[in-house]
Amino acid sequence: MTDRPVTQCSSPLRLCLWCVPAVLVEIGLYFSYRGHDARFHFLTHLFVGASAAFVVMAAVAWRRHRPVPYPLVWPVVAHVYAMFPDLLFTAGTAHEWWMDVFLGHVSTHFVPGRNLTWYVVFLGALALYLATVQQLTRPQPAPTA
Repeated sequence: MTDRPVTQCSSPLRLCLWCVPAVLVEIGLYFSYRGHDARFHFLTHLFVGASAAFVVMAAVAWRRHRPVPYPLVWPVVAHVYAMFPDLLFTAGTAHEWWMDVFLGHVSTHFVPGRNLTWYVVFLGALALYLATVQQLTRPQPAPTA
């Protein structure tokens, strides 16, 4: 048994608890596409939204010299933004080209390679953010006089 305070031991649990709402939102978004080729549409907008979020997160982290707070919230918010025209579609508004202001909502479906292409972009954007965070959190050598 260790003599560590309970607050230190509960830190990972606290980290996991704030992730639960993000995961639940994503599950809800997936089920919102029932009957509309769920996997294709859900993944397209997830990959596009999360990729945009990772690029913005990398820029913000680099500018602020520290990782962004609540890193799972950013991709969820960007995913909701990317799929917003689908919410309008559910309300009766047909898809139109102006909806591309929502992270290329319409045109993202016509990229060669479809979701495989967006998956590669997603992995590249995630790698960019993780490399940025790693660079920022790496111990800096002490300055020599």
